[in-house]
Amino acid sequence: EWAELVDIAAAPLASSSRLNNGPLESRCVAGFEGLAEGLIGTGMKNIEVAECCRVVAAVALLAECPGASADDASLRAAASLLRVTEADLRTFLTKAEMSVGAARSEKVFRGRTEREAATLRASLAQELYAALFGWLTKLVARGIAPPKKTSGSGKMLGLLDLYGFEVFPSNGFEQFLINYCNERLQQFFNRQVFTCEAEEYATE
Repeated sequence: EWAELVDIAAAPLASSSRLNNGPLESRCVAGFEGLAEGLIGTGMKNIEVAECCRVVAAVALLAECPGASADDASLRAAASLLRVTEADLRTFLTKAEMSVGAARSEKVFRGRTEREAATLRASLAQELYAALFGWLTKLVARGIAPPKKTSGSGKMLGLLDLYGFEVFPSNGFEQFLINYCNERLQQFFNRQVFTCEAEEYATE
């Protein structure tokens, strides 16, 4: 799986505009190795980590095929990574299907404008990334989930992530509402976790 991934994507990704402005290669390698070890440490299989990398590579390559020309290495590699034919991916990115006729039973294709094609590529990349994130979350949750118990309620750890407070040179009404909601959420959290707990102890 890894050998196939390198064979397909290494050359096109080497010239990717999205990757050329990143950190030094040595830092990228170290970061990737740490990421892969962390994912495997949660119980993910090696092939599942490789599948994640296929999708991320395909997302990066989709940004490199604006014209979807007949000889486009990025398009060809993206199609191979997504396991679809190059012709199908090119048609999807460059042509829009329309239903015509009295019963709208006939199908015709029209070429997409440059702007439509760019919007579609961005939407496809976003959907792929969102689907990958959802799938990855499930896999990690599966790996770190405690063993199922046949009896007893067990213990639960809750995590509340609050947005940080922001102060800009000019704070508008929208920012005021955001900070106000954050303050109220923090007060509610403090009461439920600390005040109510203290009252319960006092009652006992």
